[in-house]
Amino acid sequence: MERHDTKEVAVTWNIPINKQLRPTTSRDRIVGEHEMHLPLPPHPGAFGVKRQHHTHEGVDLYAPQGTPVYAVEAGEIVAVFPFTGSRATPPSPWWRETEAILVEGPSGVVVYGEITPVVGRRIGYKLERGEPIGYVVQVLTKDKGYPMSMLHLELHVPGTRYAYDWSDERPPSLLDPTPFLFAAYLEQM
Repeated sequence: MERHDTKEVAVTWNIPINKQLRPTTSRDRIVGEHEMHLPLPPHPGAFGVKRQHHTHEGVDLYAPQGTPVYAVEAGEIVAVFPFTGSRATPPSPWWRETEAILVEGPSGVVVYGEITPVVGRRIGYKLERGEPIGYVVQVLTKDKGYPMSMLHLELHVPGTRYAYDWSDERPPSLLDPTPFLFAAYLEQM
């Protein structure tokens, strides 16, 4: 299992879905009744893994459709927009329509993607750590042998207002959220 250095993580996150995290590199059994897996490379849901259309910009936390998503830290909503599907920029018609909420807080700008927002969550709204932000929705249009709904979580430098695709070069604003999630995993033990 890959080790993640948590010394650089100055801010502690909550786990954004009310389940125990378990780090894994395997695609097997990634969702349980009381646990979900934190994907690590080479898992396709891990940060930085090369995919068919892009390099993965975040971490996918697989959960049933309708699962509540909670703020990993306090912050202010700085953007809400279509994240996947034909309304997204650029369009991604191989996925269903989902939205993203960007929240700027102590660790930077956290992108909560592939969700539907809680009513009233709009730009300028100030969230408390652990406050509901949205619900997981189905993103995949084809069954690939693992869950079709997930929270896609990204981290960007402060001031970011859009979740940029990692097509060729890594976007300069993009950070790896894995150490924050790994630190949350260690804290729950």
